[in-house]
Amino acid sequence: MQLLESYNEYKDMIRLLRKKCGRPFSNVYYTPEDMERYIRLGRVSYEETEGGIVFYFDEEKYDRVCLYVDEKEKLTIKARDKKILIKNVFRKGEKRENLLCVERQLETLGFTRQGTSVKIRGEVSKIFQKCEGKKKFADALGKKGYRCVVADVSMFDEIEALILSSGIIKDYQLNYWTEEEKQKIMEEGSYLCMIDKEGKVCAAGACIVKGKTTKGVAAVVKEEYRLHGLIVALAYHRAKWLYENGYEYCQGWILTNNEPSIRYYQSLGYEFVNEYTDEWILETC
Repeated sequence: MQLLESYNEYKDMIRLLRKKCGRPFSNVYYTPEDMERYIRLGRVSYEETEGGIVFYFDEEKYDRVCLYVDEKEKLTIKARDKKILIKNVFRKGEKRENLLCVERQLETLGFTRQGTSVKIRGEVSKIFQKCEGKKKFADALGKKGYRCVVADVSMFDEIEALILSSGIIKDYQLNYWTEEEKQKIMEEGSYLCMIDKEGKVCAAGACIVKGKTTKGVAAVVKEEYRLHGLIVALAYHRAKWLYENGYEYCQGWILTNNEPSIRYYQSLGYEFVNEYTDEWILETC
């Protein structure tokens, strides 16, 4: 295992591999900006195998693995002291033979498919129109002392713990952030929460801001505050916040077997994109 030193080193490695085996299979979906961030933080390592290169992105709670390999050659990935995640993106009914070949190898290596998610995308202006009818409900909750606020950095850990405890998001689905990045995320308004009259967090919604598009992560309610309609109010406030701050699109991923969430997002005007991802997990050694 070697530490990746620079983005140029990464590009040189890929160029040499392509010369060797033509068009290797890859599930690399990072943008150059994202890749450079992880390299700068010293969180990308790699192993060269018979068939190519396996990249390990250290997300602290787990390792996210990206492949650049000749799928016809033997793939080697060993269990480590934390989970390993591999995400493969495909179009419905269009899995290519090289992807199917990699999947067979992953099963042989002990990986299990945890689920399949579908990408959703919506126009903020249309989502806000759908949510405007919820304003009266949100106002009624406001009279009972429930308010929506932009979370500050002191709430970050509490909100992430709430998201994880809900089961909606797994520990291998959260990205690593430095303290400085957490501060910036909060200042951008990525985390909204509903608080009661005592200032306690009752519900929270998270999204990652990038350009004019936000990537939704989760919206959850503490167990003792469920059935109060807080998730409805939070949806209204999030749509209002996105609209007033000039965002154009909102997107995210939903498990294909999560029918309640699928119906919910359809009701808000989200559309389903023909883009799916399988999550494969190798448990710890």
